[in-house]
Amino acid sequence: MTDPTIEPLIDHGAAAYPAIVEVSGMREFVAARADAARAASDVAARAADLYLAAAIVAADPAAIASLSAMLPAIVRPALARLGLPAGDDDEIIQRVRVALVVPGGAAGISGYSGRGDLRAYIRAVAVRLALKRLEREDGPAPDDDTAVLELLPAAADSPELRVLKERCRADVRTAFGAALATLSARERTLLRQHYVDGLTIDRLAPLHGVHRATCARWIEAARGTILHAVRGYLKDTLGLAALELDSMIELVRSQLDLSLARQLRSHIA
Repeated sequence: MTDPTIEPLIDHGAAAYPAIVEVSGMREFVAARADAARAASDVAARAADLYLAAAIVAADPAAIASLSAMLPAIVRPALARLGLPAGDDDEIIQRVRVALVVPGGAAGISGYSGRGDLRAYIRAVAVRLALKRLEREDGPAPDDDTAVLELLPAAADSPELRVLKERCRADVRTAFGAALATLSARERTLLRQHYVDGLTIDRLAPLHGVHRATCARWIEAARGTILHAVRGYLKDTLGLAALELDSMIELVRSQLDLSLARQLRSHIA
């Protein structure tokens, strides 16, 4: 028997997706993630996300059709920002659909926790698949610093930190790629000029027609956007405790410059 207090969440979901008829297992899925939905700033929207995800897990045809219809608008902008050729979009979108719908898949919709927007979860799945595609085609850069980005354990780490790094390193790399995909075109250009081309603030400011202080603020804001997005991804996908999450973000922050140089060179150039 499921928690009767989830009834308002079910009602929100049914109102958002009237074509989806509630089937067995959906209430259990929503109930397991109800606290996350109630903690959201927009409870109705998060409940609708959970309702749709629950129906997809239950293999409801209307829910799968809704997912298929929304995928292009969610996935294409993220792929464009990663530098993936537009002609490859349809293939990646189809792979995302399969990854989300096929039961038991590592990136399946059943992994959606309800802590974040469902569209952000779907974008993260798409970015992960796209990054794997790019790595297979391009291979690692000669000065690859993947070990930095993946936060490999170091000799000086405490046992707890070593376990945390091992647990999170692959997800940190995916989170970083997903975070870069959220940047605006100006932010990506500015970061690439700074971290890849080696242009200083004093050289960048006149190029962009702004004061050097403004240019510095833009770069710092872009860095902040990346860290915020990485934090959100890790919170939503891994369910880390607050102290663990803070530890991971501090590690990412300490290695951000090297990670930006490598990722921008590999995927945005």
